[in-house]
Amino acid sequence: MSRAFKASEAAEYLGAHVETIRRMARRGEIPSFKVGKDWRFRETELNRWVETHHLRQRSAHILAVDDEENFLNSLRRMLHDAPYRISTVTDGMQALELISRVPPDVVLLDLKMPDMSGPATLREIRKIDEKLPVIIITGYPNSELMNEALQYSPFLMLPKPVEIKQLIDAVDLALNGSKSKGAHAGRS
Repeated sequence: MSRAFKASEAAEYLGAHVETIRRMARRGEIPSFKVGKDWRFRETELNRWVETHHLRQRSAHILAVDDEENFLNSLRRMLHDAPYRISTVTDGMQALELISRVPPDVVLLDLKMPDMSGPATLREIRKIDEKLPVIIITGYPNSELMNEALQYSPFLMLPKPVEIKQLIDAVDLALNGSKSKGAHAGRS
């Protein structure tokens, strides 16, 4: 009889972050079944799945939200050679629609945007998925907007202009939970 793993055990077994495994289970991307509020994974089904899939081969989906199209183009160029798929939108409402339809693995979010601010967008993101990793990239790290965003932690913060190594380290930290230099955790 096949052993059933809890999400944390499956994550360790596959060498992945537990929230990545849960997200994949919610999306039906990995064989799983629900017990109570958490997911379970049969060892034999995981072994079969691993033969044709590998977590490291699956590119993470990054959603960048910023009202400056030039900055979004810069992010696309920075992440071009990284193992990520990147989607970009120019406002919070578009971000929320996309997150509801095609949930990303990480959100890169600007604080200062017209119509719906970064903190307001973050508040709504947390209603959809409270554990979705968010990295705030802002030119206003010491602003009232940042103080407002801190209410919806946890998130990482990078100052603009962002350097490619900082960005990739922060995305890796958000995806894998590994230690990284250059990313600063927000606290509530």
